[in-house]
Amino acid sequence: GGNEFRIAEDTFHHQFCADLDAGEAALMAATQRPVTEQALTDGLTVSEPGWRTKPSWFVHGDRDLNIPAKALRFMAERAGSRGTREIAGASHAVGASQPDAVAAVVLDAVGHVQG
Repeated sequence: GGNEFRIAEDTFHHQFCADLDAGEAALMAATQRPVTEQALTDGLTVSEPGWRTKPSWFVHGDRDLNIPAKALRFMAERAGSRGTREIAGASHAVGASQPDAVAAVVLDAVGHVQG
């Protein structure tokens, strides 16, 4: 229930995934899941966020138009990221546009946690 928000389909490509081709962007726009207002405004339901106590790694694009790169850098630093990779030219959809770079960060994290 409650209010839900979506990125308008006519601006989705530019706003969310400018580094993907138009066909993939159109599919993503048509199938996007909305975010609830409650998810964006409610406080935590736990006493402490996981990033305060769990090891973290961070990967993001420097052309993210949903969350400014400056804010992403701050979040990575605040979380004590053990590895931060900022990908030049990547959008908010960095997992779709740069899967190899994202996978490399995940594998780096697994290697550090396991060994």
